[in-house]
Amino acid sequence: MNHELFREAVFDALCACLNLSAAEGLRLIHEAYAEPENVHRPPRNRNVIYWTILQDPASDPVSTEYHSEAAGAGRNMPVMYTTLKYQLIIVCYGPDCEEFAQRIRAMLFLDGAGFPRRILRDAGIFPVPDPPQPSLLHEEEGSLWRKRADLTVSLRVRDEQTAQNRGSIAFPPALILHK
Repeated sequence: MNHELFREAVFDALCACLNLSAAEGLRLIHEAYAEPENVHRPPRNRNVIYWTILQDPASDPVSTEYHSEAAGAGRNMPVMYTTLKYQLIIVCYGPDCEEFAQRIRAMLFLDGAGFPRRILRDAGIFPVPDPPQPSLLHEEEGSLWRKRADLTVSLRVRDEQTAQNRGSIAFPPALILHK
């Protein structure tokens, strides 16, 4: 799985959900920090969306498929496709957090050119329909409260692995038998 393509597809899908250009999305949508204690906190009246992808605790592969695809020059390459379970965690902060979380939940499954589901599907990511409603919270920040909405979407990710150094024999060696 190409993690850069994966992250880019999720960002593009979130921008499509909110009808934002990439430049507008960069100001609003951010990947969650690995060290939350060092994260920059925007002002309470500013909207911001953080997202991350975590492997599902029930992380056994959903399915595995084996295919033999032509690799050119008369050789076949075995390919294995595994569908893995992930969770897309979206945390929205700010005065419009509830609206953003509800919009992402509703729009994520729209299909067609330029729509979120197609963007994800082209990257091998398949959101599981009907995620739960966003959780609305108030998070303490100093002596004030910050509005927050959490949304969790289950994903199935198709991972492709090719046996690079092992090809099957396209033509068996010829044997000539004499009597």
